[in-house]
This record gives sequence, C-alpha cells and structure tokens, in this order.
Amino acid sequence: MPKKLTLCMLVCLLSACASPGKQREQVSDTPTQSNGFEQTEVVSSARTLNTLLEELSALPTVGQQLSFLLHEVEQLQQANEWQTSAALLSEIERHEQQLTASQRRQLQLAEVRWLASQGRYEVAQQQLQPLLPQLSGSTYHTAGLRLARDLAWQLQQPQQAAHMQLALLDAGGQAEPTDDPWRFLREAPKPDELQARSNAAQSWLALLKAAHQQAQGLDSSALQGWQLRHADHPGQAIAARVAAVLRSPKQQQALVLLPLSGPYAEQGQAVLDGMVMALEDQPNLQITVRDSFSFDFAQLAEELQRTGADTLIGPLLKDNIGQVSDDAVANVRWVALNSLQQLNATPTLWYALAPETEYEQVARTFAAKGYRQPLVLAADSARGREAIAVFSDAFQQQQPQSTVESGLYRTPDDMKAIVQEKLGVAASEARIWQVKITAGKILVDAEARSRADFDVIFLPGSIEQTRLLKPFIDVNISPFMQPIPVYATSASHIKGDALSENDLDNVRFTELPWLLPDHPQYGRLQQLLQQRSHWGYNLARLAAFGHDAVLLTLRQQQMAAIPGIYLEGLTGTLKWQPDALQRQLDWARYDGHEVVPTSEPLTMP
Repeated sequence: MPKKLTLCMLVCLLSACASPGKQREQVSDTPTQSNGFEQTEVVSSARTLNTLLEELSALPTVGQQLSFLLHEVEQLQQANEWQTSAALLSEIERHEQQLTASQRRQLQLAEVRWLASQGRYEVAQQQLQPLLPQLSGSTYHTAGLRLARDLAWQLQQPQQAAHMQLALLDAGGQAEPTDDPWRFLREAPKPDELQARSNAAQSWLALLKAAHQQAQGLDSSALQGWQLRHADHPGQAIAARVAAVLRSPKQQQALVLLPLSGPYAEQGQAVLDGMVMALEDQPNLQITVRDSFSFDFAQLAEELQRTGADTLIGPLLKDNIGQVSDDAVANVRWVALNSLQQLNATPTLWYALAPETEYEQVARTFAAKGYRQPLVLAADSARGREAIAVFSDAFQQQQPQSTVESGLYRTPDDMKAIVQEKLGVAASEARIWQVKITAGKILVDAEARSRADFDVIFLPGSIEQTRLLKPFIDVNISPFMQPIPVYATSASHIKGDALSENDLDNVRFTELPWLLPDHPQYGRLQQLLQQRSHWGYNLARLAAFGHDAVLLTLRQQQMAAIPGIYLEGLTGTLKWQPDALQRQLDWARYDGHEVVPTSEPLTMP
C-alpha cells in the first residue's frame, strides 16, 4: 500500500507540473488576486518535488505518508504554493477513508484555505462553519478562527468578523500586530451584541463600546475612563487617536454651491431647504450660499478664503463638479453632492442620490433572501440597460453560480408580449396550439403554463411602467403556482399617487426612510409638502439629501474613525467607506392603495 500511494503521488505531482489545467477547478499559473487572501503563486522546482517524493517513499506506512502529506500541504500553503498544495490535496482525498478524525479535520481546513485562495469566500465559509466546533481545543483552533474572521471580512460581514476576532482573542490568538484587533472590531455596527470571555478580548470590546458611547453622545468621557482602567493596554494609542477625533467639534464654516437660478433652480432650492432644516439642530455649522449657475469657478479659491470656509459643500450638478480644481480645495474639506468620472480634484466625501444605489441594494437583498434566478424587466433605453447591468453585476458578486435573465420593452404595447415571452406563456400557448392542430377534431382542454424557474422579478422603471407591467405579470402566472414576488425602486412611489384597481398591490420597493409613514420626521415632511404645494416626492428626496449632507459634513471624521457607526439619515442608513459613502434605503410595500413599511435583511456592503 505505501508503494502504491507513493506511485500515485509521483503521477499526480508530475501531472501538476506538466498540465495545470487538469488540477482543481480555477487553478492557474497566474497570480491569484483575492483581496485579503491575495496570494502570489509560487511554482515548486522539480528538485523540490523530487526531494518531497524521496522523503515520502522512505516512510513505511500509509498513515505516516498521509501525515507527511498533510504537513507538506500546510507548509506549501503558507509559502503560497497553491498549485502544488492542490495536487497533494487531491491525492490525500483519494485515501480519505484511511485518515484519522484529527487528520480529516486538518484536511478539511486545508481545503477551506485553498477555496479562500481562489476567491471562493462564500463556499469556503459554508464549509468552515460546521468544522469550527470540531477544531475547538486542537492545535488548529486559532488557525480556523483566524480564517473564519478573514472570510467574514471579505464577505463584508463586519459584525461576524468582529465576533470571530474576539473568539480568536479568547482562544489566545495574540501573534498579530497590535492594531489588528481594532482593525476588525471598529467595523462592527452593534458592539452590545458581541461577547468576550478572556481579559484580552474583554478589554478590546470595552474599547469598542466606549468609542461608540462617546461618538453617540452618551458619555463624553467614555474613552478617557477606558484609558484609566487599562493603562498598560496596547490599544492606548488607538484610544487617544479616536478620542481626539470625537472631541466636541469646533465651529465650522462651509461654502455651499447650489443652482438657485436657471433650469435647475427648483432642485437647488429643495436641497437648500433640507440644509436649513438640518441647521436648526446643528449650531456648530454656519453656511454661506452661492448660486452655482452664475458662479465663476476660477474664483473658487478666493471665495473660500474670503468667506473663511473650511469646507466646500457642492456643487450639485456634474458639469460644475468638473470645474472644481485641486488647487482651489487644497486646504479645505470637500463634500461633493454628485459623482463624475473625470475630475480635476478628489472630494473628501462623495454623496449622491444615485439610482445605482437602489439597484445594488435590491440585488444584495435577493441574494440574502436566497433567490437564485431573478428576472429583470426594463425599458429598452440607456437607463434601462444600465439598471440591468448594475443589478446583474451586484447579484452575481453575491451569487456567482446564479443566473440573471432580462427582458427589454420599447412601448407599452411590448409589455404584454415580453412578459409572456419571458414567463414562457407564449411558448406554452404555441405548444398547445400545435397539439390541437395535431388532434384534429379531438377536443383538447389545456391551459398555458408559466415558467417555474424564476423566483423573483425586479422592475427598475418608473411608476407608470410598473403599473402597466404588474397586471401582466399577475395574469400570466399559472393559477396553481405560487405568486412570484415583484420588487421595484423608489421610482415606483410618487406623491398623491392615484392607484386604480390595486394595480401595484404587493409590489415591494426601496424608499428614503423620510418618505414612509412610520418615520419620526414624517410629520415634518407633511408640513413641508403643505408649504411647497407644488412639490412631488422627487423634490422631497432632494430636501432629505440636503439635510443629510449637513449631518455628514459634521460627522464625517467620526464615521471615518469608527466605520461601524451608522448615521441614521433621512435618505437612509449611511456608512463611511474610504472610496464611497454607503447608503441603505428602507423597504415598503403596496397594500392595495396603502403604502406599508416592511423589513428586509440589512445588506449594506
């Protein structure tokens, strides 16, 4: 038996060197790019393989050979030699029945590491979860916890990553740079739901809780108290840095650029109304407003200096953003109220009510709810095609093995045909007709059936398009099938919408929290809509946008210092990311003629 194993290993390793394409799925000769698990592939030399085979053949029993191979896999993976480790893993798997329970766990952990090295984080996490309890108390316990933490981090699960970091500290996993625990803990949005047993873990968790308490204004000296209680803690420098950021902010002066005349004056005024509403409760910020329609952007640096502004908020229009130069904003913070591909300067913070945010949130929600085959129906236009592309990319990032099918329509007359085509009703009717022709005078009683593979439908168009599509969807779903859930965006929710015949019944849609009846500031919205009787919900959304721009201007540094802190704004739940602000909207559902707030999984990246 040992000679057979050695011979198999020889064939396997030689194949690995000669034919990389015959190894495990997704292995290649090129460097593997996988974010936090980024590995640079190192190809073993023939001498290294020969040496390994010589050592292997000298071992007298299969058990010893398998132990040797498992050890070599671990060493190869630590050295980033993923192709060779994959070859050894494949061979060990062939003799899995001869592994001891401990060796089998070691093999499973190595397989999870290999999946992670290939960027298959979700599959790796699924395989690691049942293995972790089995590793408890073994020499591989901390390695498993560290791997679980890093997988959660890559899968954008900050609360889970923090949980695993604390479990790693509980298990004595201290062989890391000092800042590593804080790197993972500071992203956790709910520190009160985390637990720690050991003194090391408890002290780090106490630091996180103190930072949240001080940032939320619950205890202005929480971090100072933590420093006094943990004088010798390695997190002292971190606590000092965070405390400096969280100190009561000094008076800030901002220059605001909005279109207050010209074709977009109404939109600019709505944003300004929202800013004024926010400033009523924010005495630490004063603003000077300029009309961007007539503003000379060549004089921006001088205007910032003349007004004593330390912050620029705006402009709102993309054409104006492109006119902001790097020299003009070199000494101030810049909160840009739109996005643009080509820029002459980089903003401190991007903030825009982009429809792409909603498309991505719908996609992440579908993945979180376990949908595997969504259907997207959109207008045959640049906006419709963009919605399909953004949604598909976001969904398949979460569910790489799933498929997205789409249908495009040009006119209302196309809608019925495209719904029947995509739901398979047209094909079913054609088959029934062919059967009836073949049957001749024999009566055939048959009913067209819709496809059963789609599990959810997304309609990213306007409310008019959703209102026309939804009835076609309802009547083309076979009566013996479960209704397919239909989702939309805030474009399907407008002020004073006169619904007819419950045509939007059960449509779920994303929406700014402020525009839903359960929001604490909903009464304020109704007052504003009475004052601005000509407003629709689009202008109300811009007012919420202006309100939150003020809050972000004041809280940006705090959110950057503790990314796990979410800002509950009128436009949604806001989270700081270095490359872009993340925003999650609320959910609602049409119940007949009423709009009812609903809950869906929190899926903020």
